[in-house]
Amino acid sequence: MTQQNSPFETLINDLCLKGFTTCENFLPAETIKSLADIARARHAHGEMHGAKIGKSNKISNLDIRGDAIDWLDENDPDTCIQTYFSKMHALKQTINQNLFMNLHTLETHMAIYPIGNVYKKHLDQFANGENTRELSCILYLNEDWQTDDGGELRLYLDENHIDILPVGGKLVLFLSAKFWHEVLPAKQPRVSLTGWFNTPKNLLL
Repeated sequence: MTQQNSPFETLINDLCLKGFTTCENFLPAETIKSLADIARARHAHGEMHGAKIGKSNKISNLDIRGDAIDWLDENDPDTCIQTYFSKMHALKQTINQNLFMNLHTLETHMAIYPIGNVYKKHLDQFANGENTRELSCILYLNEDWQTDDGGELRLYLDENHIDILPVGGKLVLFLSAKFWHEVLPAKQPRVSLTGWFNTPKNLLL
C-alpha cells in the first residue's frame, strides 16, 4: 500500500497490480526540452555510438537494434541531467518503501533512433549469466510528437499487447524480467532516456 500523499501513488499502485505503468509530464517541459537538446547535440557531434546487443555488448546488428546511445554520468554537472537523476532517485526510494523491491543503482543512457529504425522484440535480461536489472525505465524526450509519427513502444502482455506513444515527458516503467517489448519504426528521429534500476549483485549469489 502506498504512503499517504505520495507523489508517485498511481505509479506504485500500477506496478503492484500490473507490473507496468506510465506517467505523463514526469519532468517539466523545459527540462524535457533541455535533455532533448543535449541528446541531439551529442549525436550531431559524434558522441553517441551505435548500440550493441548481447551480454558481451560487442555485436552490432541494425536489423535488430538501430539506436545510437550515450551513457549518462550521475556526476554530470548539467542542471537538467541532475534534475532527472534527482527525480529518479526519489522514485526509487518510494518504490523501495512501498514495494520492497530493493532497487539499488540506476544505469541510464540517451538514445536516438533515426527515422525508420527499430529494436526488435526482446527482454531486458540476458539469456545466460548474471541479471541485476529489475525495473526498466524510459523517459521520452520527443516534443510535439503526433500519433502518426509512430515509434511506439510495444509492450507484450500475457495474451495481447499495448502500444505506448513516445510523447515527450512520458515515463514508462515495467518489470525487466517479465515484459517482452519492442520499438516500432518512426517517421521522426525518436529521442529518449532509457535505463534500469538494478538490484545489488551480491543478493544474486
